[in-house]
Formats: sequence, C-alpha cells, structure tokens
Amino acid sequence: MDETTFRILDTLSRALGRPLSINELTRRIETLHGTADYKNIYEKLQTLNKDTIINLTKTGRSQITTLNFNNYLLIDLLAETELRRKQDLLRNRRELQMFFLELDTYFNDPQFQFLQSISCISPVKNIRLNRIEFLILLKGSRERITIKELNAVHELIRLLQSIHNIKIDYLMLSKDEFIDFLKSEETNPLREMLADKITFLYPQSFWLDIRSTLEKGIHIRIEQIATNPAKISEQDLVYNLARFGYREIGSELKQGKDICIEYIITAILLRNRARRIEAIPIILAKNKSNYNLLIFLCQKYEVSSRLLGLLKILNKIKQAKETQGAIEILQIRKIKEIKANERSIRQKMRLYNVT
Repeated sequence: MDETTFRILDTLSRALGRPLSINELTRRIETLHGTADYKNIYEKLQTLNKDTIINLTKTGRSQITTLNFNNYLLIDLLAETELRRKQDLLRNRRELQMFFLELDTYFNDPQFQFLQSISCISPVKNIRLNRIEFLILLKGSRERITIKELNAVHELIRLLQSIHNIKIDYLMLSKDEFIDFLKSEETNPLREMLADKITFLYPQSFWLDIRSTLEKGIHIRIEQIATNPAKISEQDLVYNLARFGYREIGSELKQGKDICIEYIITAILLRNRARRIEAIPIILAKNKSNYNLLIFLCQKYEVSSRLLGLLKILNKIKQAKETQGAIEILQIRKIKEIKANERSIRQKMRLYNVT
C-alpha cells in the first residue's frame, strides 16, 4: 500500500459516519500525518473510486468521500492499515516491541479462542501516561463466556502490568453490546474510541464486524473528541439524572446533552458528593446499564472501590444477576470495597419506589 492510499484509508476509517469532502479530507490528513498534498490526494481518490474501494459522490460543488464496504477488498486494506499503524507505533516506541510480542504470543493461545479482536485505544496519548487501554471484543454472546475465561484474561493482564510496570485498563464486550453502543445516540465511550485505535489482534475480524453492522442498515457515527467525565457540566448531570429517573429537589432542570448512564455514574463518583452518590443505586435499579463499561470507566478513573460498595448494597436491597456478576468481576480484579451508607441508601430507594 502506497503512502497516499494509507493516509486516505487511515483518515476515512477514523471518521465513519461522517462523509468528508476532498478539502476536509485533505485538512484531516494534514492534522493526522503532518503533511497533505491536495493534488496527490485528489488523483489517488479518483483511482480508488475507479477500483470501488471508496465512493465519490457529487454534492453541490463538492465531492464527498466514503469507504465502500460493498467491496470485499476494503476489509483487507483496512486490516493492512491497522498493521501499518502498529508498525509506525513500534518504530517510534521501541520499548513497546517486547510488550506487543508478548501480547501476540499470549492471546494467540488456544485458551483465548473466545476473543474476536483486540484494539489498543489512543496508544500514543496513553503510553505517555504510562498506561495502555484495550477494547476486547468477544465471539458470540456474553452468556457463553465463563468466569474462568474472564479470569484468564484478567490474570494475563495483571501479569503484563507487573512485568512492564504499566497500568492496563480493558473493556470486554460482546459483538451485540459493541453494536448497541455504536448505534446509540447518547454520548458514550465506544463512539469515541474508534477515532484513535490500533486493532492489533485479528483486525480483519474487527472490520468484518463493522461491515456486517453497516449491512444491517445501522448507522455508525464516530466522535472525534473523547468525553472526560470529570468535566461533565452540572446542567448535563442534573438533566441526565432526571432522564434516568432521579429528579433532584432544588436543582433547576434544563435541557442538556444525552449522556450514557455509565459516564454519568463515573462523573458522580469522581465528584464524591454523598447526596449524589446515593443516587447511583437508584438509577442503576431503574435503568439498564452495561456493567462491563461501567467497571472499565471506574477502573480507568480509579473509583472502582466506591462502585463496589454501592453495588453490594444495591444487591442486598434489590438482587439481580447482572449486579452480582459485576460484583464478581470487581472481586476478580482484587478491588477493595469502600463501604457506603446502607441505611441512607435504603431510605432513598424507598422514597424513589425502587425497593
């Protein structure tokens, strides 16, 4: 793959759901790769369009570029793009070569055959912070994955953390969970992760999953800016708490941005205000949430101990298989519980009719 083709496919794959004009594509390539020549990009786009790798659509005076997932060869090209990203990363950060060699060796073991793909999220940014972030997609439904298999992943990651003295946060999702987040209109981490990632294990499987999702008529829209839950505004917090069934007395309710419940809970835990924290069991009891994403966020922002204390009380008051499963995952990860005020939470849950 020549350099111009790589840059075009790299940039378009980071912007799924956002058709780009040739001018906008050129600007984004320059931002990502430092340089961009409009003439070379234009000529290469004509070739890729002729080969049906991309689509060029006339809109007014502009030509809009999109990836053509109807062409099977695109999957191989996108997998090659992932490999090139990985090579560029390891060329610039030689100290990571042994780490990725071990990842490839361990995760290709037959005991991990339930894994569909693994992506490294925002690798350059996170490595500067001495951390790694993984998105792990599973084959089939989550119900088919045993606690023993989940524990094997956790123990391997603990081993890698110890050997390389680096913090590793990981999110494991089934394909259905992954798709649900991608098609959601709420602000959520999955729609933000794909703007900057390297799929280093089974990249073809990853892009085949994306293609099958698009073939079902599901619109995928990648967000370019990641949300920091610590910076979610008070207005958005109050609005989303009310949206999830917890209307605060004395707080002015104004229209805000729809944000997923997992981000809202993490934001509350980061602020560490007792009155707000007691809202967490209520909104968890009233709404469907993805505990795997919630645990990932709480691990990333180091508030898992508070979450565990709340989940244990919630499970006492309103027992649920999902809550018990989340408690077990946190215990597998050796999280130490910070106890919450059970009496106060019970009173508040009765007030909100969720006992």
